[in-house]
Amino acid sequence: MKNNITTILVDDEPLARKLLKEYLQDFPEVKIIGEYKNGKQAIKAINEDKPDVVFLDIRMPGMDGFEVLENLKYMPHIIFSTAYEDYALKAFERNAVDYLLKPYDRKRFSQAIQKVLSRTGKLENEIDRIVRVLQQSKEEGSYPSRIFVRKGKRIISVEVGNIFWIEADGDYTQLHTNNGTHLCNLSLNTLEERLNPSCFLRVHRSSIIANGCIEHLQSDGEGGFVAMLKDKSNVKISRTHATNLRNIIW
Repeated sequence: MKNNITTILVDDEPLARKLLKEYLQDFPEVKIIGEYKNGKQAIKAINEDKPDVVFLDIRMPGMDGFEVLENLKYMPHIIFSTAYEDYALKAFERNAVDYLLKPYDRKRFSQAIQKVLSRTGKLENEIDRIVRVLQQSKEEGSYPSRIFVRKGKRIISVEVGNIFWIEADGDYTQLHTNNGTHLCNLSLNTLEERLNPSCFLRVHRSSIIANGCIEHLQSDGEGGFVAMLKDKSNVKISRTHATNLRNIIW
């Protein structure tokens, strides 16, 4: 377990934040690095400061707790705290560590903190589990606008619109973007099924390219092509997939 667990408190009620700070005094290993009264402030702070755990109210003016989660590029452990019990199921579907129903006492708060402390000892496995949950959370019938990947001990989101091409890497894939390359835990076949086919094209058994990133094509002399992409990569287009590419371009 790490020596210090960092946390951010997000609640529009000053008394609720005061109570959290009071109860956290029982856990010197947990360090408060910020407190915020609305979702917009919280998103900026969480993405920049990357706390280990966030205490997050659900019903706040302007943006609720679930909307905060949807706008995070970094995903910490989440403990929801709210006066409304009807959000509990949705909270756990969003991978919450715990759900504190106001008013809660010191004992109930302690149980929530212990869950976080036990999980931080298995952080790497927990990060991988969260990534898998996030990858499965897209709405039925829609195409994802971002893909979540693990980067060290953090989870970051990769905007689909920033992907130039995707390369198979065993059971995983490498996402080549305008912000570097990221290892994704999804296979090439899975990504082919999930991504919008009007934007991405399978061009080889080991690669997918974004249609809008092709600079020009060059024949490989064997019925296929080599695509020169905007990131200066050269990606082979097999003869098997060349017909699909011709149908898009010509």
